[in-house]
Amino acid sequence: MSGTLLHELPGILAEGRLQARAALDGARAAAAPLEEAPRGRLIHGDNFEALARLVVEAEAEAGDGRGRAKLVYLDPPFDSKADYRSRILTQDDAGRRRALELHAYSDRWAGGTARYLRMLVPRLVLARELLAADGAICVHVDWHSSHWVRVVLDEVFGREHFVNCLVWSYRSGGASRTTSVPRKHDDLLLYRRSERFRVNPLYERQYLDKPFMGSRTDGQGRHVVDTILRDVLEGGLTLVDGDAVRELGVRPVLNLSAERTGYATQKPEGLLEVVLRWTTAAGDLVVDPFGGSGTTAVVADRLRRRWASVDVGDRAQAVARSRLDAAGAEYRCLAQGPAAEGAADYDWDGRRFSLRGVGVALPDRAPLGPARGEDAAAAASIREGSGLGTLAGWHLWLGGRRLLGAWRDARGGLGTEATAAGPVASATTLELIDLTGGRSVVEIPAPPSG
Repeated sequence: MSGTLLHELPGILAEGRLQARAALDGARAAAAPLEEAPRGRLIHGDNFEALARLVVEAEAEAGDGRGRAKLVYLDPPFDSKADYRSRILTQDDAGRRRALELHAYSDRWAGGTARYLRMLVPRLVLARELLAADGAICVHVDWHSSHWVRVVLDEVFGREHFVNCLVWSYRSGGASRTTSVPRKHDDLLLYRRSERFRVNPLYERQYLDKPFMGSRTDGQGRHVVDTILRDVLEGGLTLVDGDAVRELGVRPVLNLSAERTGYATQKPEGLLEVVLRWTTAAGDLVVDPFGGSGTTAVVADRLRRRWASVDVGDRAQAVARSRLDAAGAEYRCLAQGPAAEGAADYDWDGRRFSLRGVGVALPDRAPLGPARGEDAAAAASIREGSGLGTLAGWHLWLGGRRLLGAWRDARGGLGTEATAAGPVASATTLELIDLTGGRSVVEIPAPPSG
């Protein structure tokens, strides 16, 4: 297959460039820039179209360059030839925790790796067009196709603009004992837009048992030495941050991780923080075209970067929103499309809202099934009674301002009562988000006066 794919590669690259050019022409003709946002934009839709619109937007802001990205981080499918499922915890009306599974995405490509590269190349071409002159792209892949992706990046960006193959090493997951040495790392391929790109050096503090050349003692009398952070990331890091140190974990997100959302292939926040600190500064724009569970967006917002995160999946958008809301992030949801008409049983006096039940119908297009170890009754029980077990979250809106609401927590619980910051005398809109990420709305009339 390798020989065949090698012969196909020039055509794949040429075709990808033509597709990118056509997407840009279409975006320019549409002249419909994406909506502005305080700091971040969570974009629901095709990342190919979104990248083209972001490029056109950057072209229109050529004066100050704010529309250009300092970093485009891509965590695309890995060409793993596998299907991925997200685990979702909820509760039925009796308070019993129910574990469900939802198909997240398929990483199977009709036509094999050639088809995978045909998907990826035009997006890489658009990403290059989006970058600032001192910007960089970081493509997160693994052993399945990292060698092919690196060849493609050499062609799109130029071999002279290769910066690093960063290694994220881990020990989790199964491994073959005889067919290969355990494959326990991912490759993060870093390429620059031009020679103007510079890495921000990061330093790691190491604690020693005894004095060593160049070591000193800290305030607790420990022998320490600060060394420049290298290109292999694993486990826990102690980053030097000015006069302080910051403990940062880059371990995979496992079942007991506090970060765990259940979303398949979720990456740890520590890993993204290191990448963003290496490549960007406060105020820079970070773009993630394969946003998934929103890790890049959460970290970028915390580090005071501007950001845009794109994903076509309904469930991905719901998970990302719940994390961003929990972090108090400043962002706007874009290109969500119209919501269905919903139904709800509630109490609302203009200050306190209580949600008693909903008429949300979980769609057949994204069927929920019982997780491993659960019986079929688990999925059925959440639809019974109040129907609240079918919800991922709910929010009450006044125009574009969120008044109150709740997201389901990591244990499957969902708050059903909330109080507004002040009295509300106007009509409002109740947004219901089901476990698959589907949205419906209920128009709430103004509460009775007095």
